[in-house]
Amino acid sequence: MTLDMSPEEFRQLGYRAVDLLAEQLASVPNGPARRMLTEEQRQALMYQPLPEQAHSPEALIERCASDILPYPMGNNSPRFFAWVNSPAAPLGILAEMLAAGFNASLAGGDHAGTYVEHGVLNWLKEIVGFPTDAGGILISGGSMANLTGLAVMRHVQTEGNARTDGLTNESAPMVVYTSDQGHSSIQKAIELLGFGNKHLHRVPVDDQFRMDVSALRAAITADQAAGLRPVCVAASAGTVNTGAIDPLDEIADVCAEAGLWLHVDGAYGAVGILAEQTAGLYRGIERADSISLDPHKWLYVPIECGCTLVRKAQAMRDTFSLVPSYLRDDRALPWFAEFGFQQTRGFRALKLWMTIQQIGIQGYRESISRDISLARYLQERIRQRDDFELCAAGPLSITCFRYHPPQASASSLDDLNRRLLEVVQQEGQVFLTSTTLRDQVVLRACIVNFRTTEADLDFLLDTLADAGRRVQGDQS
Repeated sequence: MTLDMSPEEFRQLGYRAVDLLAEQLASVPNGPARRMLTEEQRQALMYQPLPEQAHSPEALIERCASDILPYPMGNNSPRFFAWVNSPAAPLGILAEMLAAGFNASLAGGDHAGTYVEHGVLNWLKEIVGFPTDAGGILISGGSMANLTGLAVMRHVQTEGNARTDGLTNESAPMVVYTSDQGHSSIQKAIELLGFGNKHLHRVPVDDQFRMDVSALRAAITADQAAGLRPVCVAASAGTVNTGAIDPLDEIADVCAEAGLWLHVDGAYGAVGILAEQTAGLYRGIERADSISLDPHKWLYVPIECGCTLVRKAQAMRDTFSLVPSYLRDDRALPWFAEFGFQQTRGFRALKLWMTIQQIGIQGYRESISRDISLARYLQERIRQRDDFELCAAGPLSITCFRYHPPQASASSLDDLNRRLLEVVQQEGQVFLTSTTLRDQVVLRACIVNFRTTEADLDFLLDTLADAGRRVQGDQS
């Protein structure tokens, strides 16, 4: 058999693939948020025998149509409120297909993809107020973006010695600070970078779940007295639990005074700076040494598309650059491979380049502001009902709440909310997840969706209440 296709064969398969995606998008508004696979279907997908013989492309497209596309994660749906997963703008989907056909490695080189990526990085710098000469790179997502930014921090704070000696010659254990609401990827990064998680110190938060700056100052002073070396604060520009934005300007002052690197985890929330409701909340983000962003969250581009920005581009290059002899040609610009760990890199920039131009910054201002307004609507509806209680209403688009009917005892609420969530997830009409706040199990709804309406939020509460009543009925 031949792997190649004639242009006409490729065109016909492409038409069928686009038709399938169009049909799926057409079903989104009125379909379930998620259809669950049977256990038999799960096993069939996981343990299909290694194919010995060739299968026709047409048959494989149809297999995808019947066995995979009907069972999505659900984040295209207007009633998907879990984690921080947005739908992709349809143009971004087509851009992903075009990028796959272009099939360039964005390690670097003098081709169009290189300049497109530099272009979108400049746009992202402008959004968060970073200088145009800052370093930047597109990577898989927020976790890798945090790891990349903190790797540059380690290089700078060890004066480059980490590349040769690791941390073995440091005069004292180095300490990184984040709030007790900081993302799990901060801890993973600290572990992978050799600091050890006992040197990640969790700072308490205030009543709005923001890092307590007084507690941060006290922790730094105490650690210095104990012979430790504070080196970095990893602040949040929108935590995943509640959307809290740490007081970045005050934290930047602390870092400047103590010689600490300021990393801002803005994977979810940094682009919330565009919203009309957030004026002043991001003051200080432009002072960060490094920032993580996730365009595949609130900029509505297909997964994967994360970003790390570093104020001093040379520090970023010094952290990662290693240019073997076979990569010293075709170098109109330094290769992106010198600014991150990956060598072969996909053309992530095209979907971002196309989507940002289609929507425009004014369009993003309106869409992100609407998502936040919808969160305010949900919070007001919760306040109006006697069967729910509001637990956290952050400044962005996340709402934490509990099903709490008048007759339910306080001691039963954690179990009740866990069980009703299981019912709702299994039935799939809406999809959301839970988290823990102040030792309580709470439901968490995140709105990063240009398809969601007020009616979807009313449906969410009615669906949860119905499941809660059924769970209570089973218990009685």
